[in-house]
Amino acid sequence: MSRKIVGYRMNRWLTLWLLSLILLLAVGCNSGVDTEEAVAETVAAIAQLTQEAVPTNTPVPTNTPEPTATATPTETPVPTDTPTPTETPTPTETATPTETPTPTNTPEPTETPTPSHTPTPVNTPTPANTPTPSPAPTLETVTLYYRSNPNEVLGVFPVKVFNADELYNNMVRMRNSLYTMRDNLNGAKDGDAAACNAYASAYDTIKASGVFYDEDTIPGDWAEIDFYYFISFIYSLDRTRPAYLSCRNAGQVDQFNYGLALTAINDTLQLLEPTVTAAARKLGR
Repeated sequence: MSRKIVGYRMNRWLTLWLLSLILLLAVGCNSGVDTEEAVAETVAAIAQLTQEAVPTNTPVPTNTPEPTATATPTETPVPTDTPTPTETPTPTETATPTETPTPTNTPEPTETPTPSHTPTPVNTPTPANTPTPSPAPTLETVTLYYRSNPNEVLGVFPVKVFNADELYNNMVRMRNSLYTMRDNLNGAKDGDAAACNAYASAYDTIKASGVFYDEDTIPGDWAEIDFYYFISFIYSLDRTRPAYLSCRNAGQVDQFNYGLALTAINDTLQLLEPTVTAAARKLGR
């Protein structure tokens, strides 16, 4: 029997007893006189309540079948060690064979035609002897030194095959440069920078005109003119050089170098002027 049913019945019994007690007290207090009829009515009422309160026999529940015994689980077998798999070696790549080219058909050699009769060559005339031009003399150089200081090099100049027009032009260029040097010499002595630059530039022009000719190529009637040109070239650059260096280094020509340069220029022009005139006459100028 469940606890809920038992509790319900106990509460009901208590309630009935309380009601019986209340009825008895009520009868006792009613006008203070107990009558038999009142007592009988009270007893009858209590008996009726008691009969109602007596619970009916609750049928005893049948025996609940006992639970069957639960089968004890069998022991799970301990797993055995699984063998570690061995590493499978990685296969190496097999080189793909290249395709072998199919040999092409080799053409069969064709038959070489038999040569026909070759015509007999006609007699070729022998060429006349052509004069072979003689090679120009190998270009050489000549080293010149200053007359005032034989240990100091004036310059290294080329040696060429004689050329009359070139010789004349070089002499004219030298003559004009000497006139320019003489015209600016007074200003260079006074310290004029422009005059010094003009003097030095004319000196450099003469030096750049130094070209000499192989004696074996100079015609006889030009030998004297070539010789005077050679002397004038060396002399014009030798005694005028101190004034040139003074202009380049100090920007002014002192009195001594002024006199030396002026004398050298005048002497060179006296030799060079008639030489230029003779060369012009020979060239028809």
